[in-house]
Amino acid sequence: MSKTLTVDTYSFVIPEKDDPCDLWISYYNTLKKSVGSAHAKTLWLITWKSNGATSCTTRPSFNQWMDKQGLDVSNIATRTLSDLSEIQGNFFGLGKNLTKVVAIGVPVVLIALILGVLVIGKKAVDSTDIEDIKMLTPIGRASKLLVK
Repeated sequence: MSKTLTVDTYSFVIPEKDDPCDLWISYYNTLKKSVGSAHAKTLWLITWKSNGATSCTTRPSFNQWMDKQGLDVSNIATRTLSDLSEIQGNFFGLGKNLTKVVAIGVPVVLIALILGVLVIGKKAVDSTDIEDIKMLTPIGRASKLLVK
């Protein structure tokens, strides 16, 4: 839950870790209007250090906004996650038609595979006679030796 801080005539809603990224942006804009750009950056970065929503750094739009403001809170790992999420979004955007093919194709292939196994099993059962089954047991193998 965000907290409100009032100093003299200034009132700020201080974002927490679970707050949306838009609240962090509006917090910076409020700071910028009240105390100026240089102080806003300092105050915003101090707040981010203690309460920063690291999930925001995985959003490309938030990273672009921070670059425009001259704010740099991300390290290489979170920057990489952001780039990967953008690539993933592009991949799934292109692959929506493939999803339908996979959703229909995989069950069809599995059903064909099961039918193939059943057909092969039926042919094996049809070609098996009682002598083949007797040979699977030790007594059946011994009786064949006695008959010869």
